[in-house]
Amino acid sequence: MSSDKVHIPKASQLMGTLRCMGYSFESAIADIIDNSISAHATVVKVRFPMTPLEDLALGIIDNGDGMSKEHLLEAMRYGYIAPEDIRPDDDLGRFGMGLKSASLSQCRRLTVVSFDGNSYVGFRWDYAYILEKNDWIIQELDADEIRQLPYFNEYDEQHKGTLVIWQDFDVISKASGGQVFDALNDLRVPLEKHLSLTFHRFLSDSSVLSLYINKLKVDPADPFLEHHPKTTCKKERTIAAKDSNGIERLICIKPFILPYATDLKEKDKKLIGGIENLRAKQGFYVYRNKRLIIHGTWFGMKPRAELTKNARVRVDIPNSLDDIWAIDIKKQQASIPKQVQNQLKKTVREALDISLNQQTYRGRTNKVNENIDYIWERKEGRNSSFFYKINRDSKLYQFIREKMSDEDFSYLEMLVTEIEKNIPLQQMYIDKSNEVITDEECDSRFDDVHQLAYTMAIAIQKIHNINFADAVDDIMKSEPFCYHPELKELLLKNTEDEHN
Repeated sequence: MSSDKVHIPKASQLMGTLRCMGYSFESAIADIIDNSISAHATVVKVRFPMTPLEDLALGIIDNGDGMSKEHLLEAMRYGYIAPEDIRPDDDLGRFGMGLKSASLSQCRRLTVVSFDGNSYVGFRWDYAYILEKNDWIIQELDADEIRQLPYFNEYDEQHKGTLVIWQDFDVISKASGGQVFDALNDLRVPLEKHLSLTFHRFLSDSSVLSLYINKLKVDPADPFLEHHPKTTCKKERTIAAKDSNGIERLICIKPFILPYATDLKEKDKKLIGGIENLRAKQGFYVYRNKRLIIHGTWFGMKPRAELTKNARVRVDIPNSLDDIWAIDIKKQQASIPKQVQNQLKKTVREALDISLNQQTYRGRTNKVNENIDYIWERKEGRNSSFFYKINRDSKLYQFIREKMSDEDFSYLEMLVTEIEKNIPLQQMYIDKSNEVITDEECDSRFDDVHQLAYTMAIAIQKIHNINFADAVDDIMKSEPFCYHPELKELLLKNTEDEHN
């Protein structure tokens, strides 16, 4: 008959293993901030050392609910909350591991101080001390030790909340050849970008959350440009999914199609994190209690493509579906559950179709219009491939043709044919992918089009013996005139002025 035996893991080996879970510096900081938000903090300050002469410590100060001695001691326990435990709806934790595993993935000494309403309490995990004792020994700090801690004076001013301190950066020291201060300083910019995106829905309302990195206030990103007038926002829909206990929960889905890069101002480009790699940023943006978990993936439903790079789908899930979405400890990975995958495909398809149509018919209204006289023709070749030719039947081409002798026209045909055969498609594709092709026209472009339109209208009027207004109507169906509807009124006004 079997018998039970207590088999406690060795402290130094297990803690060392847990330190290698794969947190990035940015994701580790974000995990600490999750705890602050769960504790109803409205202000979180991340403090880096200002000079290499200081104690090389990083501090995270919040003004949230403090913890009693018993509560803090329990919070410092590895796995103090089971994944299947029922938590408040606004809780951002899951495994009860983040504070410890995230912190100690970056440093060897984690100190946490909290104010319980009457006094300060503090505990410390020190990996070097664990190696020495080879036991799960946590250190309780006395009042004098607490007051000597880095960043305590600033923390003490608010007289509430929690202070988290990282020290002994062995991982960063090894990676930087011992240049810890410089390495920490280099991490500030990527950290600001990461927090700006991860918590953007909290940061968009400063009464909910304000984040600071030293003196820098972290502004929220906006990966969907929700308030841009040219962003396409589809109606939000909900999908029902059962959690592991069979209780039905709601997942909210909302697709967005970003404007073209040429419609974006510099502030818009900054909000979406730059336009250099839009292709990598398309896809689902999965949020758990408004906190971004994963983004820039279609979960295998569709490959990333150039023509769909502006499509993004916001997905909001409650924390009760963590296990269904397989959210990992680091809150950096998730998998789409099979029970909602098919329901999401329609939303994805609609978003991609809109993005494809916008890119395909860029600059030609919403779709190819058979009533418009285009300058370029898209011709179908072999094996469903396409090539492009100048439209010899366009009014502009015919207008120029009629002004030339047969010999001159033969030279024009030679030039146009060579232009068609030497379109720099590869370079145009590269430039378009990098969003460095501009559609902006020079200041005199409208004047040039206006003069050309007037000249052609006069010629058509004489050739076909029609009135000037009909001639104007005729050319307004052609490129480039159809893109300037204000031309018609101006041309007719010019004629009236000439007759007066």
